[in-house]
Amino acid sequence: MEHNHILEQFTETRFNEDLKSCEEFKGRAEKLLSSTADPEQNLNLRFLIAELDTFISGFPFTGFYYPMNYMEGVQVDFEKLLEWSPPESVKDYENIIARYSKFSTLADQIVGMMRKGIEMKRTNHAVSMQGVEEQCRSHLGEPRETVFYKPFQTLNFTDQENKRLQAEALSAIESSVQAGFLTLANFVSTEYASATRPEIGASSISAEYYKACLAFHTSTNLTAEEIHQKGLDEVGKIEEEMREVIKEMGLNLTLPQFMEKLRTDKSNFFNSPQELLDTFKDIIENKIDKHILLLFHSKPKTKMEIRETPASTPDAPAAYYIAGTVDGSRPGRLYVNTHKYQSQPRYEMISLSLHESNPGHHLQGSYTLERAGWPEFRKSMEDRVYSQTPTRFPINTAYVEGWGLYCETLGFDMGLYSNPLDRYGHLSEEIFRACRLVVDTGMHALGWSQEKAVEYMLTHSAATLDNIKGEVNRYVTWPGQATGYKIGQMKIRELRALAETQLGDKFNIKDFHEAVLQAAGPLFILEQQVEQYINNNK
Repeated sequence: MEHNHILEQFTETRFNEDLKSCEEFKGRAEKLLSSTADPEQNLNLRFLIAELDTFISGFPFTGFYYPMNYMEGVQVDFEKLLEWSPPESVKDYENIIARYSKFSTLADQIVGMMRKGIEMKRTNHAVSMQGVEEQCRSHLGEPRETVFYKPFQTLNFTDQENKRLQAEALSAIESSVQAGFLTLANFVSTEYASATRPEIGASSISAEYYKACLAFHTSTNLTAEEIHQKGLDEVGKIEEEMREVIKEMGLNLTLPQFMEKLRTDKSNFFNSPQELLDTFKDIIENKIDKHILLLFHSKPKTKMEIRETPASTPDAPAAYYIAGTVDGSRPGRLYVNTHKYQSQPRYEMISLSLHESNPGHHLQGSYTLERAGWPEFRKSMEDRVYSQTPTRFPINTAYVEGWGLYCETLGFDMGLYSNPLDRYGHLSEEIFRACRLVVDTGMHALGWSQEKAVEYMLTHSAATLDNIKGEVNRYVTWPGQATGYKIGQMKIRELRALAETQLGDKFNIKDFHEAVLQAAGPLFILEQQVEQYINNNK
């Protein structure tokens, strides 16, 4: 709470200090690891060392030169300040105003870093910057009508306090917040737009840079070529399963014909934003919830809200989850992109709900928040600004997204895929993630064009062209991130098969899931922990 009046320093000096601190903490942690006999502390130290190693190894790739793109950055994040930390007291509102007053300085620092990125020839591709200038300029209207003034419109303090806070907020918005966004908008339009890198592939910055992005997101040493081949193999296997579903439905159609039929049948999509939101709510509360305790020892205590994505991010994913806070002041939130309700397939809704809510991201995220005795760094994960990869603390993409994708398969354990079209929807979601292995590595390491990536996904998935174009833009913007899902899921499935084989009748699905949930982090630690679970139960 004592830091709620300040903003981060976004300078090379700050990041160099972070590096020095990480190296110091790593040395201290390694000394403690060699002397501790407590298994829990041993595990915590191994997680801490892995986190510090991630930042240290990624530092030479200077991810801090990429602080803005169309999906993230201050132009979309700063307006969420009040959502992440809702104000209650006069002091809370004063802290917000203090942060507003510092925004122009932060904007200047961001421009300085991006300008240095231009000098170092480390810039985003134009695809990643589409709409960023407009996002910045969208904050430049009448100060009283901006999203930043909204929390100050209705205050419940004394008249004198209310007027003071409102006047100070308006002044800070106009003189700092809007001045900062004007600086950013002008910089993007006059300098950065013409300096974006000409080639789609992250390997055009350096082959080692993309290799580091893959290592960051998969927590493995797999090469781009190995990941590409795994993707091709998975796509072929899933397509065989899809053909079986088409036969089961009694249709005499090829796979491409069936996918085209799905894309062009309007009944497969939603008619309104509210219908989309209501369907999520129904699936989560009435279909999934009653099965959770069949597979897990407990349900999350942390509440979850379903919200629409902000108007400023119409190109956000179909749905995404943001974890709550340790103190419970903010619940977990499932954000639904209602801007594109007409392109959200109904038949993928069960899989999407399993992935983003329970037992996927909400259950897993809440599990970490609710663990008594866990150190804070294992509970709270800063999961924004993927574009600064690999120069940041880990997001544990392979574990977190691999868990989400694995949870989609739990729909079979729950009996939710009795309808063949829902089962096809599950396979459609899974093949989409397998395609990501192919197109991410294709674009960033193997010379694929953006158009080739779109065509591949259009051929091998039932997603609409609009959705696919948006996804490919995302892969361009976040090199390697899209590979984490399938790599993580394949590892969890592999470990479950190993446990089932070695334990036989002693295998307990709840205990297995408990072991996996306790090992949230790099895949090599997950593997060690599951092997320990197997040995303890033989």
